[in-house]
Amino acid sequence: MSPSDGPFIAIIGGGASGTLLAWNLRRLHVRAQIIIIDPADRPAVGLAYSTLSSCHFLNVPAGGMSADPGDPEHFLRWLRKHHDPDVTSGQFMQRAVFGRYLSALWAQARPEWRQTRVLSCERVAGRLELTLEDGDVLRVDQVVLATGNYGPAPVARVTSELARSGRYHSSGWDNGFYERVGPEDAVVLIGTGLTSLDVLMRLRENGHRGRVVALSRHGWCPERHAPSFAATTDIIPEETPAAALAYFRAFRSSLACGISWRSAVDALRPRINLLWQALDLTEKKRFRRHLQRRWDIVRHRIAPDVADFMSVELENGTLVCWRGQVTRLDFESAQVFLQARCPAGVFTLSADHVVNCTGPSRSYDQMPDTFPYELLRTGMVRGTALGGLHCRDDGALTDAGGQCFGDLFALGPMRWGTLFETTAIPEIRRQAADLAALLTERCGYDVQEAPCNVVLPEEGLRRTGYGS
Repeated sequence: MSPSDGPFIAIIGGGASGTLLAWNLRRLHVRAQIIIIDPADRPAVGLAYSTLSSCHFLNVPAGGMSADPGDPEHFLRWLRKHHDPDVTSGQFMQRAVFGRYLSALWAQARPEWRQTRVLSCERVAGRLELTLEDGDVLRVDQVVLATGNYGPAPVARVTSELARSGRYHSSGWDNGFYERVGPEDAVVLIGTGLTSLDVLMRLRENGHRGRVVALSRHGWCPERHAPSFAATTDIIPEETPAAALAYFRAFRSSLACGISWRSAVDALRPRINLLWQALDLTEKKRFRRHLQRRWDIVRHRIAPDVADFMSVELENGTLVCWRGQVTRLDFESAQVFLQARCPAGVFTLSADHVVNCTGPSRSYDQMPDTFPYELLRTGMVRGTALGGLHCRDDGALTDAGGQCFGDLFALGPMRWGTLFETTAIPEIRRQAADLAALLTERCGYDVQEAPCNVVLPEEGLRRTGYGS
């Protein structure tokens, strides 16, 4: 049961999203107990930033990775004090270094950490009751889902024989598989995006020299970061009709006027969620079908060092990118056979190892044994027609009947579908700061502990748009 009689906030997920929320709550001196529930071996870092690989870099320069939306140089100051005194805002840092930064924020937040899973959630006597895998039951006042990204969706049916073989890997984040890949083994990566590059770089770091084939529906590889400034003109003017094709034409028109595509994309970043929410469901589906991958390529650009690595691999022929959609996977004679379809027809590849690098799935209703699946099954939350969970602007989740109780919230990737951009640190830090202000208003503010430079809840609520 709840170990205290005061307000009790439970954050489910101890990666970047959960850490940023706990840190903001502590900075506001919320009058509540904060507990983070996560079964991970290490708190704060999550999957993305727990990597120990020296070749895994952030996709955003250091100047854009501050935890504090009101203090753009917060990460830079930490870097100069704890990592490199000469680092500049334009440098791309290793993800493991950002993981150390998150760990420092965790230490400042000082949340209680329960290293277990949440099995179920229900409302009992005006509170939320969480049943944990370790057998405990917690009754809390506010619950925030901050579980981050889940693994990729299956690309084809995997037979029991293939699953037992250890040759098909359902996620590139399976650390164990790298040790099983021989130096000359043939490897096929399903996906040509950011995850496939992470896997390829780690394979090479481990001494793999074999040829790697990466394939995806379009066969497009990530674009490189290069110096640019956000355009000052309206890339998609306010009078543009709320339609996917109209947005696309307005974007192309801006490029025709001489604006670089990088500047155009960066200018759209602050408005992209508003533009998305203006679309009706039919137009959102149309955008997902025809334009989503185009946007992902130009929006999620890679660090120059990573782009150089990819270019060398492509030029040497050690990496080959093909266009194709996987339709079948088989296992025979110690080889994985992958059948795929492209505009020219059907083709087959064989490999010693095949890795699913298609990126995180947000179809929570197809993920048994996960907490979001359980919430959907019991009607505590509802999904959107595009995946993710349905929530209000403040992140409050609605149930299967469309009712919002205001005690269950989503943060970060869980809001996908309702929002268009919700997975990167710039969006998550804003959500975390805003949600912390809202929860602080509800739970109370400990004036006794507050330092003089803390923004009072009333000021913070006006600034972030909550309250009257």
